Amino acid sequence: MKKNALIKSLLPGIIVLFFICGVVAFPKDAVESARIGMNITLNILVPSLLPFLIGANLLINLKIIDMVGLFLERITRYLFNVPGKGSLVFAMSIISGYPIGSKLTSQLRENKEISNYEAQRLASFCSTSGPLFMVGSVGIGMFNSSKIGYFIALCHYLGALTVGFMFRNYGRKLENNCRFKKNINIIEEIKKIIIFKNSENKGFYTILGDAVRSGINTILVVGGFVIIFSVVFKILSVLKFIDIISNVIFILLYPFNIPEDIIHAFISGLFEITIGCNNISLSYGVPLILKISLCTFVISFSGISILAQCSNFLSKTDINIYLYILSKFLHGILAFIYCYLLYPFFKNTLNITTFYNSIYYKIYTNRIYPEISYYNTIFLIICLIIYVFSYMNITKRKYKI
Repeated sequence: MKKNALIKSLLPGIIVLFFICGVVAFPKDAVESARIGMNITLNILVPSLLPFLIGANLLINLKIIDMVGLFLERITRYLFNVPGKGSLVFAMSIISGYPIGSKLTSQLRENKEISNYEAQRLASFCSTSGPLFMVGSVGIGMFNSSKIGYFIALCHYLGALTVGFMFRNYGRKLENNCRFKKNINIIEEIKKIIIFKNSENKGFYTILGDAVRSGINTILVVGGFVIIFSVVFKILSVLKFIDIISNVIFILLYPFNIPEDIIHAFISGLFEITIGCNNISLSYGVPLILKISLCTFVISFSGISILAQCSNFLSKTDINIYLYILSKFLHGILAFIYCYLLYPFFKNTLNITTFYNSIYYKIYTNRIYPEISYYNTIFLIICLIIYVFSYMNITKRKYKI
């Protein structure tokens, strides 16, 4: 057995053994963090996610998503090169938040309703947070401003749509057949869908029971991940692992005069977004625009906890998990950039104070490049982004359908 294969095989077991030892060594902290995760599951996830999970399963099994998708086929094909039903997946992801989009994408792929490449494109942008979390929890609860929450949501969804547009050509040259028909007879297609649905011989109450059963199973899985990662983060905090990483990054970023507590808060957000956003909002001596941008990155990247939840669903299919994680990182970067680009247009509404004598103030007032106007700076940044990603030859990755 090769050395790399041996390490890859043993490493997960070693990590699990390490955390079990941590739970045994710090039982009180582990139990308390597990209780917090359980409260989040029962008081937040169950009432907010379960109805949407059941409703989404009903839409799929009743073939409503197929019928509506027929009307949106041209739009979604042109923008994202995915079937029309992908628009409803994105809509459900926006309404309900993580991990509904990934769950529905994997379900469509498991049912062979979309190809591997279409599923990969769909997964790249149909994994978003819900407005209730961004506006209610982060905006109002943490920043005491609903407008900040809406601003974060705007940048978050713009980032997701941009990622979807960037991935529209993924696998296009490798697809053996194009599922898009230029001339669709919508009435005939709807008749075919109804005939196929009736051929399954499933009554409404059978479908409803299957939807409820599937929704409860999904909630149990998601709740389990929340509890596990609550314990994992607590153990890492007790062992000062988070502090060590923060100190190393603080030393590397020392010339930029970035406070250590904001780095620590950001690292915590990479594990769990609620904890991270709350810690970022409480950081002292940090410009508000930087707090908002970091929260937007954390929410868009979604953190290891939510990445694990989404990957659990996607791994049941042939969707490439590493490419999905890359798309989420790209989502975070783009949402972060959108915050800074859109800030000048919303600064009066958001009531964000100007931050003198800092690198951010110099950028916004063009003291670094005084000969370049602000709008030319935006134009150059956008051109640079387009130039970089035009050479990302992701279409040459050879994944099977």
